[in-house]
Amino acid sequence: MRNTPCNKSRRLGSWQISALCLVSLAAALTWQKTGVAAACPICGQPTITLSERYARADVALLVEWVSAKTAQGKTPESTTYEIVQVQRDSATTYKPRTRLSIERYIEGKSGNLYFLLGRKDDELGIRWDEPALPVSETSFQYVIQAPSPEAAAETRLAYFVKFLEFADLAIANDAFAEFVNAPTKDIVAIADKLPRDKLRRWLANPATPVNRQAGYGLMLGLCGGPDDARFLSQRIINADPERPFGLDGLTFGYLLLAGEEGLTMIEKSRLANPRVADGDLYPAIKAIEYYWSSGNGRIPKARLQAAMQLLLDRPALAETAITTLARWKDWSVQARLMQLYGTKDYDVESTKKVIIGYMIASTKDIPKASPANDAPVNDRDSPPRHVVVGLKNLEELRQREPKLVVEAEKFFYLK
Repeated sequence: MRNTPCNKSRRLGSWQISALCLVSLAAALTWQKTGVAAACPICGQPTITLSERYARADVALLVEWVSAKTAQGKTPESTTYEIVQVQRDSATTYKPRTRLSIERYIEGKSGNLYFLLGRKDDELGIRWDEPALPVSETSFQYVIQAPSPEAAAETRLAYFVKFLEFADLAIANDAFAEFVNAPTKDIVAIADKLPRDKLRRWLANPATPVNRQAGYGLMLGLCGGPDDARFLSQRIINADPERPFGLDGLTFGYLLLAGEEGLTMIEKSRLANPRVADGDLYPAIKAIEYYWSSGNGRIPKARLQAAMQLLLDRPALAETAITTLARWKDWSVQARLMQLYGTKDYDVESTKKVIIGYMIASTKDIPKASPANDAPVNDRDSPPRHVVVGLKNLEELRQREPKLVVEAEKFFYLK
């Protein structure tokens, strides 16, 4: 517990001690409950890739389909394979050109190749992954030659980047999944190896799977230049509202390249544009939120906060904006939220609770004490202005709707 705010030896005011302990407790509960997501939240849905499945296998066999039988009476269904190559077998149980039957029906024909992966099991001996992986000679080599998950991220992604949009769809899908699973910082590390010209062609090609648009937009933002920023801006401006695939990644990539000027364009064309429906703004919101945590620093955080504040004018998106501003510790809208509280379009219980939660959060934002702080003792013991205002506002809300404040306080401490 050393160096935690709750047991600092330096003299603190009583309001500081209690608040700091509550913040530490809330943070600990949040971390234990949610953990930390490493994968890029814009690129797609993380999955277990082929190289990860191969790495965790105790037995890995390249086999050829021989026959399959459906279940008959007490005899279970099964598929028989002939072992072509033993790629991994720590117990040296399996031999090439011998046959192996597994209790699972796989329809196939002679010559079909599969990659069987299994792990040791105390009862079964080997528990085979299901289903068996259909492979070609090319995809088999792709898997076994891939760097292990323990290899440096730069080494792994430099290998998989060569297989993006590969002719074999299984390989192309798996290579892209490796980028989906990677933190953005790892993709940044190989920015000089990303195929800029190909990325533009893939983004412009209607045949490119739509689930790759966001990832390719992010990658182009990491390796592109001014021409690519203009290309991405046109994709964003001309996006079909009925098919907004990948707009979050395209917008994030655009912000990386265009910086503050790009954010201004997003504000005018999307966030502050009354012709854009509320539901169509979520990709831009997601991109701005992700830029806050993983951007390249070209856009000042105050500008990102100002962009998010525009959403307060949209009642349907106000809760999202307020929650994000609280997470970003932007306490500049305390007075405005008090004005909005309970007014037309904001007189919704969930919105009220979010505003109350914002005020509670503002009272918990306590600067960490530092031995190097040269401020006078009285100043060090005085709460920051946003804390004083937050406490005052919270008390006013408690007088107006005590039950809601009590519920919001409980929710705040548990999440």
